[in-house]
Amino acid sequence: MEYRGWIRDPTKESPEYIRGVNEFLKFAFQNSEGSRKIMCPCIKCANLQSHSRSSVYEHLTDPRRGFLRGYTKWTFHGEEPTTSSGTTEQHLEMGHDMDGLIRDVFTIPPLEERFFGEGERNPEVGENVKFYKLVKENEQLLYPNCKNYSKLSFMVHLYHLKCLHGWSDKSFSMLLDLLRDALPEGNVLPKSYYETKKMISGLGLGYEKIHACPNDCILYWDKHINDQRCSKCGTSRWKTTNQDVQANGKETSEKKKNLPAKILRWFPLKPRLQRLFMSSKVSESMRWHHEGRLNDGSLRHPADSLAWKEFNSRYPTFSLDPRNVRLGVASDGFNPFKTMSITHSTWPVILIPYNLPHPFKTMSITHSTWPESN
Repeated sequence: MEYRGWIRDPTKESPEYIRGVNEFLKFAFQNSEGSRKIMCPCIKCANLQSHSRSSVYEHLTDPRRGFLRGYTKWTFHGEEPTTSSGTTEQHLEMGHDMDGLIRDVFTIPPLEERFFGEGERNPEVGENVKFYKLVKENEQLLYPNCKNYSKLSFMVHLYHLKCLHGWSDKSFSMLLDLLRDALPEGNVLPKSYYETKKMISGLGLGYEKIHACPNDCILYWDKHINDQRCSKCGTSRWKTTNQDVQANGKETSEKKKNLPAKILRWFPLKPRLQRLFMSSKVSESMRWHHEGRLNDGSLRHPADSLAWKEFNSRYPTFSLDPRNVRLGVASDGFNPFKTMSITHSTWPVILIPYNLPHPFKTMSITHSTWPESN
């Protein structure tokens, strides 16, 4: 748009900037479907709070605020998201930018470099098999002439509902059976929950299971990875059942060694930190504390705190690069089943990236759970 340049104008009292603000407000309210409020794109609100036209005007013309840096594509105010070529893809018309989601997950060559045919791919692309498999799933319509969903986008939405509402694996598979019968012939729905999970597993980051001593003494990892008993308290690594105990109360040698007594689920940190910089939008936000934060002495963000400044003075080399990630750690125990009569509990260890504009409103990037039983 011809008035795009004023967003970066530092002189917020200039006639050009004021005219640009009014042009933005006119555009935004024309696309607000009659609402009297819109998301405010000022530095403080950051498209997270809705305000009236007069309030948004005051925020955007306030010398201490102004527009959120980098917000030049008004996706929160009516502009359509586009691909790098500038054209709206079919999946955006459907309402799901699955191509964008896939590209944020993988740092790979352009989408044009795809499979040449069944099982054949460009040798220059490398071994990014998961990426190209997801691209292929996203190019398949859910059924012939379907206008709303690709195979991948539909299964992501359906799997999301399963997670939100606690559907069992069996009920999910039964629902797939029903949907396959109900949808038009030629639909490409998976046959089971297992196939669905296998299909979309490439979009997420997994975790590793590490066996632990039931008394929390050690992890069966590194030099203890092959141990059968805890080196501290002598407790067995494995669960024992009634069938495993003889009449005299001693364990037999035939106990089920495939059932660990306790499991730590570890979500590796390094790939999650890498994921933060795979998206151009998120990587820009990771530098916001240095490049976009309003530094006027007020306490609005962890970067304004004395602790942050003390850390900078103690580690000047680390603080020189704004891309370095600052993390806060939190941990607490809870009973996931809300029944205090059972011993099962979970202790999540959550890391929060403080670099982001609103670190406490973002999802944690990694955590490990420590259940009393698996």
